[in-house]
Amino acid sequence: MGKDLRSEISDLKSRAESISRQLRAWCDSLQNSDIRGQRYLTDKTKRSTKEAREREEFLEELRRMREGSRPGLGDGKDS
Repeated sequence: MGKDLRSEISDLKSRAESISRQLRAWCDSLQNSDIRGQRYLTDKTKRSTKEAREREEFLEELRRMREGSRPGLGDGKDS
């Protein structure tokens, strides 16, 4: 095996070990946090989350409709 290949393998091994340590620290951090994923949501929180998302989507659509109906914005209506 050539010296360049050994050096490259050694560098890759070092990088892999470093990444592994970073991932382990990240996992530990997540496990010790108060943040919980989807599987921890109750039916009530799932419903309220869905309702909030739908409300935001509705309000965004309403904003787009209002902007499109303003005179002078190319809606085809005379001002």
